[in-house]
Amino acid sequence: MSSDQPDDEQTHAAARPPRSADEIEKDFLDLLMSGIPPDVAHDKFERLWDETNALAASSMMTARGLPYIALLKRMHSAFAERYPRRNG
Repeated sequence: MSSDQPDDEQTHAAARPPRSADEIEKDFLDLLMSGIPPDVAHDKFERLWDETNALAASSMMTARGLPYIALLKRMHSAFAERYPRRNG
């Protein structure tokens, strides 16, 4: 957890059960449709990616991890198409 969050937020986040791939995907689709500036979108994407990747890694080699792995693939393709990185 980030140390800049209040203690009660950290406790609440730690006590919260992991989100389903469907819940994360809804947030991701909301992000794609939001029209927010690319820099902000990239930050939000990184947080969603990290959450999804952690859940996929924690359930590797089980059927429970498959929806998260599939979501990571969809997220990568859709986000790269919507918010391409510019060189320079």
